[in-house]
Amino acid sequence: RGHATMAPSSAFATILTRSFLLLATKEAILSTSASASPSLGAPTAFATTAFQRRLSSRALSSPLRRRGGGPASIRRPGSVSSRHRAGVNGSLSSFSSSSSNDDDYGEEPRTGWLHNTKPKHSSASDTERNNPARMRLAIEKMRDYRRHRIADPPSLHPCGDDRRMMVTEHRIRVPLNHSDFGEGAARGSGGGIVPVDGIADKFYNGDVDLVQSPTVDVYFTIIELVSSSQDEAFFELLSDPTLSPRQRAERYLRGHSSEDSRESTSLSSSIASAVDPSRTIIYLQGGPGFGCATPVTGLSLASSTSSWAAQALLGGITNSEGKSFQRVLLMDQRGTGRSSPITKQTLRRLFPDLFLLDDEDEAGVTGSGGGAIGDIDLDSNTQSFRKNESPAMQLNRAKVSKALEEATEYLSKFRADAIVRDAEWIREALVSPAGMSDPDVVLGPSPPRPWGAALGQSFGGFCIMTYLSSIRHPPKICLLTGGIAPMNTPVREVYDRLWLRVRERSRRYYEQYPGDIERVKNIIRFLEDPPSKASVTLPSGGFLTARRFLQLGLGLGGTSGASFVNLHSIISSAFLDDDSDSETAALSKAFLKRIDAEQSFDDAPLYFLLHESIYADGPSAGAMNWAAHSSLEAYLQSNPEFDYRITSSADSKDPILFSGEMVFPYMAHGDFADISGNGMRLLSESLASKDDWLPLFDESNMRSALLGGKTKAAAAVYYEDMYVDFDCCMKLVQRGMPLEGVKVWVTNEYQHSGLRDDGASIFKKIMAMAKGAINVPS
Repeated sequence: RGHATMAPSSAFATILTRSFLLLATKEAILSTSASASPSLGAPTAFATTAFQRRLSSRALSSPLRRRGGGPASIRRPGSVSSRHRAGVNGSLSSFSSSSSNDDDYGEEPRTGWLHNTKPKHSSASDTERNNPARMRLAIEKMRDYRRHRIADPPSLHPCGDDRRMMVTEHRIRVPLNHSDFGEGAARGSGGGIVPVDGIADKFYNGDVDLVQSPTVDVYFTIIELVSSSQDEAFFELLSDPTLSPRQRAERYLRGHSSEDSRESTSLSSSIASAVDPSRTIIYLQGGPGFGCATPVTGLSLASSTSSWAAQALLGGITNSEGKSFQRVLLMDQRGTGRSSPITKQTLRRLFPDLFLLDDEDEAGVTGSGGGAIGDIDLDSNTQSFRKNESPAMQLNRAKVSKALEEATEYLSKFRADAIVRDAEWIREALVSPAGMSDPDVVLGPSPPRPWGAALGQSFGGFCIMTYLSSIRHPPKICLLTGGIAPMNTPVREVYDRLWLRVRERSRRYYEQYPGDIERVKNIIRFLEDPPSKASVTLPSGGFLTARRFLQLGLGLGGTSGASFVNLHSIISSAFLDDDSDSETAALSKAFLKRIDAEQSFDDAPLYFLLHESIYADGPSAGAMNWAAHSSLEAYLQSNPEFDYRITSSADSKDPILFSGEMVFPYMAHGDFADISGNGMRLLSESLASKDDWLPLFDESNMRSALLGGKTKAAAAVYYEDMYVDFDCCMKLVQRGMPLEGVKVWVTNEYQHSGLRDDGASIFKKIMAMAKGAINVPS
């Protein structure tokens, strides 16, 4: 190809050599992918030796130059394209896909006709992209890399009027560190984020870094309407118990291949060659740190009015082209639910050295923890070497320090910028013809096929803003509910505002349950000075301190009325009897179990570890430094109403204020068992002090997407939202601001949980707003 000036013997040698390289590469891919362990999304790689990597890079690189050409361009560490790799200083020792001895980036330029290739990562030419053999190899490689699986046969659920929903559970593998993070996610020459075009291009261009990078699993469910005999037959095909997870996923993508089914509008035909993303709604969950709702139990499908998802599929909702939506996709964001979940248990497996000193009594972990929330003295210098320590202890400290650096870098890959790229991997996996054997299938770049719609609740709305900022072809319709991120507002100011909103919700709670003013004071006094003088231990192993008890206020911004009733039922069950002041007073076991059930930080530590980082929009934002905690400390100095040590006294007339959606450093000091200990404490401190976050939002790109016709958008903004400040939201939707193109519906009829409480109505309204079907705003 393109070597007319090469001697016949050289050309023949080139053909033989290139054939050998292609075969060897495919064998290396198949052998290593078969042996790779997908457990916990542990980092894996296809090429595990320098020899295999070089085979891969040369087999998929540009055509060989003719003899005598100039030396290949060698990319070296530190160059623009090699920054922001998965590892710290180039690799992560605990989960690197290759050792430094195998790394070939530092080699001298190679000479000789075999080595005179174009740069490994140069873009493929149109001739190469249209070469069927090369493109098919790239597609096979992409398919093996993704490892799209459907582990179990689909399930059917009734939804009224003789209709049923089919639910399939999918899993794919994605890069831990998306390869454009050094380019697309970083600020470009003009200061903005460079939007990402297509994920698959990295494979077409033979990106060796991508193939070798550590990976995580992303789990998602798809809900589809079964409404015809063809759909029933399709369900039966997927239900074959002899299918492997990979085979079932391939069958899902292939569907029915007959012309009749391709022309039909039924579920089975719509995915005959690929899923149509324009008729799919992707849901982005709130959090961060929690998995998506489970269909039927967490998201009702009983009728068109039972949930937003049922309304989308049964309520006649159409996309921007006037076609009905056929499926809803629910994604467990990376690190949550079943998507390579991050817990203390999995962190121990990934970074065992981080927890070497957990048995040392140096973290100051106790269960008493009295005083105001701002009263904790943190010793964050436990990595430093200390005098008179044994060599073994010094070695352990060095290992902890190294593991801490690696774990911090690892968790920095679990934010919104990675989540939206994972969503694009899912979209391309469902759209791609990977695995098709039809020789007439056209391979290579295709026109943009974005999602038909995206719905983002709370933090999911923040993710949609990142989608608009960093993906060149975002969803055609973007809907946000309680999810406009307060970009351009310093994080400290964000929490200064939110503390005042929490105070207002606390006051309203006591207005509805005035008897709880004294009950809460009795509980706080008991926890501050228990009759037994011993810490109150919860069934989970954590300690119930006064400060942890007040974190129950996190739920006060939920369902109107119901959230207050729920908190009251917990408080009223606290003591075994009404005489809470006696020396025999005791907390009931039922009360302690309810505390554990209400506070799920142990099961979802990403919420604790990364919560404040959702506001870290690039290096200019600086370190978060426990912004909610420092904001409270300032209020403690200026307003005694916020200090429970003062308001819990018998002569105080002020009620005790709860806390809200905030995280605090003391949570890793014993209050919560599975986010405590030396390793977790150090990790939380390291993330809090991290000041080099990648950017999340880009004003210019958002305005371009919203006003340039790429996407339509609408948002439900809750006037009394306790979690997202109303004024910060409204600043961004004014003329000239980043979200000028978003149509806004402001309401105080719902709290932050409106989508859960009345999802069908809210979804229908804002979808109509986005498409211009109703005049809101008026």
